[in-house]
Amino acid sequence: MNLLFSFDLQVSLFLNSFHNKFLDLFSLGISWITEGGFIWIILCFFIFIFDKKQKKRKILLLLLALLLSDWIVNIPFKLVLFCRPRPYQVLKGIRVIGKVWENCSFPSGHLATSSAALLIIWYLYNLNKKWFIFPSAIFILLLGFARIYVGMHYLTDVLGGIIIGIFSAFFIIYLDSQVTWRVDT
Repeated sequence: MNLLFSFDLQVSLFLNSFHNKFLDLFSLGISWITEGGFIWIILCFFIFIFDKKQKKRKILLLLLALLLSDWIVNIPFKLVLFCRPRPYQVLKGIRVIGKVWENCSFPSGHLATSSAALLIIWYLYNLNKKWFIFPSAIFILLLGFARIYVGMHYLTDVLGGIIIGIFSAFFIIYLDSQVTWRVDT
């Protein structure tokens, strides 16, 4: 366990050490658009406006996945099970960029909600295409990098968030398979 924690610290210090204006702006931007599910809520609006088939179901499933992943991150994990200090609170030399979060570090809510949302979109629109899967994976990797780069998370926080997002999405997908939906217009 000490080896994993040591590796986690070293990755955080290493990724946080690449200081330049482009990475600062990029990391702040990608963190901002995913904060509080902002980009995914805007996506719900676009689904409502432009999608003609089962838009209420799609919006509901996306919102449920966001809420479930956010709840799992904040209640069982951060409030009850773990309260791991953030890298900037523990490591000397960590440069904080942007909003300073003072709550617990593990797991990453940004990664949990984004992973859940992308999986739900993949499921709802049957997007078994490289043009969706590859950019989604790149987006998650870049978001993970950004959350470590800004000094708010460790690598294990990012991985934990991704796992929670995947679990949340698959749970909502399972629930969807158990429900008979009326087709809405």
